[in-house]
Amino acid sequence: MLKSRVRDVGERRLRYDVRVPAAKPKPRPPLVSGKDSEANERDAFLRALEEPSFDEAIRLLPFAPVYKDGEPLHDIINKDHNADDHVDTMKMLLRALYAYPHGTTEELEKLRDKLKDRAPLEVRKEVMVFCYSKLSTHYKSCLQYLTTFLDESSISRTSLVRRWVAEGLVAREEGLRSMEEAGERCFDELVFRGFVRPVAIVATGLKIKSCTMDDSVRSFVIDMAESENFVAGILPTHFNYQLKIRKIVRRQLPQQPTHPDGFSCCGALVPRKPPLQDADGKLLHPMDEIARLLRDLPQEYRLNVLDLGGCRGLEKRHLKSICKVPSLKYLSLRNTEISRLPKAINDLWLLETLDVRQTHLQRPSDMERIYLPRLKHLLAGHIVHGNAGEMLSTVRMPHKISKDTEVLRHVHILHAEQDLLGRVGHLKKQLRKLGVVVDGSEDNIRFLLRTISVLSECLRSLSVWITAPPATAGVSDGYNLDYKEEPNGGSVPSPPANPTPMFLESLNIKYCKGSQTIGNLPSWISGLKLLRKLTLRDTQLLEQSLCILGKLESLCCLRLRRDSYIGNTISLNKGEFGKLRLLLIDHVSPTLKAIAFEAEAAPNLEKVAWTVDSIAITPDTISGIRHLPASLKVLELRGDWTGQRYLKEALAENKKCLLVRYSSPDPDSPFDEKSHDVFVEAK
Repeated sequence: MLKSRVRDVGERRLRYDVRVPAAKPKPRPPLVSGKDSEANERDAFLRALEEPSFDEAIRLLPFAPVYKDGEPLHDIINKDHNADDHVDTMKMLLRALYAYPHGTTEELEKLRDKLKDRAPLEVRKEVMVFCYSKLSTHYKSCLQYLTTFLDESSISRTSLVRRWVAEGLVAREEGLRSMEEAGERCFDELVFRGFVRPVAIVATGLKIKSCTMDDSVRSFVIDMAESENFVAGILPTHFNYQLKIRKIVRRQLPQQPTHPDGFSCCGALVPRKPPLQDADGKLLHPMDEIARLLRDLPQEYRLNVLDLGGCRGLEKRHLKSICKVPSLKYLSLRNTEISRLPKAINDLWLLETLDVRQTHLQRPSDMERIYLPRLKHLLAGHIVHGNAGEMLSTVRMPHKISKDTEVLRHVHILHAEQDLLGRVGHLKKQLRKLGVVVDGSEDNIRFLLRTISVLSECLRSLSVWITAPPATAGVSDGYNLDYKEEPNGGSVPSPPANPTPMFLESLNIKYCKGSQTIGNLPSWISGLKLLRKLTLRDTQLLEQSLCILGKLESLCCLRLRRDSYIGNTISLNKGEFGKLRLLLIDHVSPTLKAIAFEAEAAPNLEKVAWTVDSIAITPDTISGIRHLPASLKVLELRGDWTGQRYLKEALAENKKCLLVRYSSPDPDSPFDEKSHDVFVEAK
């Protein structure tokens, strides 16, 4: 039987020409978009692929004159060039040649011969085999792992990368600080080569948030994953377990129909399916089924990843079963109904990622007594909307944190717990993302600022939510988060000579609502040369602060949320916001009545989204639309917008094609519908 399986696998590999490639020059490392000077070359190549002819794209192929001058490539490209499927297939081929420029003429000649007289589907499969062969062994494994997401409509980039790392599929690469960065590079490469397709892109426009696979790629990857297994038609064991778990998680308790025998559909009675039951006839909850699956795992099998995100009905007893799987490295409880964390979670001593976001833990202090020595990513918190505005409900800071921590977001640090901030400060070599909720006492603010300055050389993302201090604590006058040189104290390490977090790319600040200090931003913000995304809440900025933000040379996304600005007009002035792509204005202030665009302001702006409770449009509400840059594609207006005849007049100034999304209860609206998209054509 074993010989027969090996023979079947061997024949399948021969059919798809899967072989171990001969030793060749080591390719240059893939580029990370936006972080390498040569990334611009890739962007130029991708733009060339969108041209009707691929001549420019072929010319841009690096270090491979054999690809450019030889006939085989042109013969392949020019075959059925007008067919859409063929165009997509050839784009994938050219991407592979660009990413791996060490091929030979013989390889292309062999591919050309294989494609002769082949149907389009066969051509695409042969080209994918060729492109697949140009991936490294680790990249092939990461691509095959996408078969565990077959039931998902989209795949989260961050979740995927961390699962790759937990499964040991990622190889350490020279010049990268962590395995997660190596996973990010692998993800970028699979996107570039066309194996995965972006679904959503983050606000900065520089990073993909989620992805998916086209049907043809999905079928191909499944086939390749099965070919690596000894049983034809069956995925490898660890892929199968992950698929089975996600299928169970997505299954909810069946709704009991009103009719005892079923329900009526089109006049016919559809029989009721019996609910899942255990041996005693008790209704079996999907989580009970997962608990049984975990209990029945072979003793020698190591389950590294358990993603329960979105599972309804998850209870503490289920978590206790999960804690009996000591091999776990990745555990997601995100968006579940879990209310308590058991002490037994400390038994997961190999755990690297714990995600409890969008959960409603009734005792946030449960996290205080948890110590996971290998934990790299602690993700917690959910935003609560109330009469007092937005609040971030999250867990308490653990009393002990792993020395390997890279992401700590978000944790609550109470008054008189400054020693915990000191422990965070000792993570100055690897902590990349920090999110904290702190009481706005004078001591807390001082220790927070010192911690930020100590982490200045490693921190890439910072989120600070300041809440009202206890009545017994002194109120800080430093809500502006300005660093002041003070004698070292407590357990916080000494800060560097330059305390500015110079490598910060993302910053989120919320001040204590009702603070006496308004309009202040940290003075060190002006020195953030790499800052791409900025989110502000309750900062009550004045116009001069907005001018400071306009000079940030890398800022791509500015999100002004409730009470972040108290002026009457948001003005984008000439020469400001040079890299800005997205401007989001969300219930900023009742006093805000207008946005004004000056000529040569925000030349790369792509979208403006403005949300209000209620506003009456005047001729000055949106002024200077004629100055909007050519890149602007969407103007989104949400809320109670009345007097839209003035909006139509303002849009008449537009000299470009602009998509306007708006909602309006105005019965006198000049548009045909109350809520829709409308294209404003170029004049």
